[in-house]
Amino acid sequence: MATIVLSGYYGYENAGDEALLKAMIIVMRKLQPNVRIIVLSGNPSLTRKDHGVHAVHRYNPFAVFSVVWKADLFISGGGSLLQDVTGRLTIPYYLLVVALALFLRKKVMFYAQGIGPVQRNFGKWLIRLISNRVDLITLRDAASARRLKAMGVTDPQICVTGDPVFALVPEQSGHRPQPLVPEAVFCLRPWRKMKGMEEACLALARHLIDRGWRVTFLPLHAGEDREFAITMAEQLGRSEAQVVSRGLHFENALEIVSEASLLVGVRLHALMFATLLGVPVIGISYDPKVTGFLEDTGRPVFGVTHPLSGNTLIEEVDRIIKNYDDECHKASFWAARLKERAEETARMAMELLETRQ
Repeated sequence: MATIVLSGYYGYENAGDEALLKAMIIVMRKLQPNVRIIVLSGNPSLTRKDHGVHAVHRYNPFAVFSVVWKADLFISGGGSLLQDVTGRLTIPYYLLVVALALFLRKKVMFYAQGIGPVQRNFGKWLIRLISNRVDLITLRDAASARRLKAMGVTDPQICVTGDPVFALVPEQSGHRPQPLVPEAVFCLRPWRKMKGMEEACLALARHLIDRGWRVTFLPLHAGEDREFAITMAEQLGRSEAQVVSRGLHFENALEIVSEASLLVGVRLHALMFATLLGVPVIGISYDPKVTGFLEDTGRPVFGVTHPLSGNTLIEEVDRIIKNYDDECHKASFWAARLKERAEETARMAMELLETRQ
């Protein structure tokens, strides 16, 4: 039985990362039913429970060494692992476990990763040093490929595919009629550098409520977003607004988004959830990965290509409502296209697994 070890930001109650892990497991097992999958996780018991795989703690060096030693294929990804915005040790950690796999002569693949931002020269040097030694690099967007090449990564094959989460696209997505009481889901995150986001979203939420909509604040990362969502609802002060503060499992998040008429998102995977479910989005960018996804799918990027204010968001939502069927079809088109790319990533992983000695 072949063994695959997965390294990523797993076990931290981030609905986006948990959903992409679920998608990776589903599509890999579809292609290779008997494959054994082991996950390096921040909460191994939760990962075992949610995903039905073996898991060890990512910071237990003996456990990590043991499972990497047993691996036939080591996968780093998906997600935005090689960036230094969330901390100075993020890049060294993820590349250290990659280096261990290389030292043990394992097949190594970067799986639909998003690269950057990388601000420090040490991080760029480390990425160049390690990445040029892996067997295969797949990335979720073209901008990530450009960043890697700019850092001097040239040796392994680099393929732009798509985010793994799009493997969760339903087989059939029919017409999405607007309900009698439409609902807008806001998936926001606190970000001090993004000026005006809070005021703009509150103005949009008031506008929607005045037009008869319900508003739901959905924290996608329980640890980081919950308190901000509660604060936003309190500032809004309207009975038509609610906060999902419990049951923040990724499957619950997908179900909530599937019932929405519109998603207003800052979190990348919130925008991806809506797209894969055929729900129109308004995207606000705090990071190049969000900008890249919105641009790749032909959407305005508020805060980057379009000014971020209450008025501009209201104008956009009015445009979407006016062209609602077209917007739903646009989301479904991209969902189908990105599903093919997500499945191609898994096929490439299985092909690499078959080349093991």
